Amino acid sequence: MRTGDCLLWRSRSVTGWLIRLFSRADVNHAGLVIRVDHAHFQGRRFTLEALETGIVLRLLSERLRRYRGSVWLYPLKAEFNAAREAIGDWAIEREGTPYDYGSLLRQAFGRVSADMRYFFCSEYCYFAYRESGIPVAEPKAPRPGDIPRLGIFEPPILIYEG
Repeated sequence: MRTGDCLLWRSRSVTGWLIRLFSRADVNHAGLVIRVDHAHFQGRRFTLEALETGIVLRLLSERLRRYRGSVWLYPLKAEFNAAREAIGDWAIEREGTPYDYGSLLRQAFGRVSADMRYFFCSEYCYFAYRESGIPVAEPKAPRPGDIPRLGIFEPPILIYEG
């Protein structure tokens, strides 16, 4: 797992089920992998994701500790390796940005334009890729199930089932 890879989540919660129902997708949440290059964090991976409290950096193992559902890793294609540092820089700079509740609700009934003042999960991931120079042509904010169709990932790997 490397900085810039995407994590797609399928929770067993009612909220997760509703998101999948409205979006007609197999997943209901998206986040980014962040790898910190510091001796203390060797081998550790973090996730940056838009949660109800805003953009949050968490140790991935802690995030998974009580998670009920499945998680897939979507590794970036090798051709985008040069963008990984820019993805991480952009994503980390937005930690603490508020959650985009208004757009999330509107997404249930139609597509919304992507907006960088607030983020919901897949919108945050989308902008991290776009703002780092990866060509992702999605004029509207993508839903979690749209992320694999950006065409920038290797085949997914199931990394957690709990």
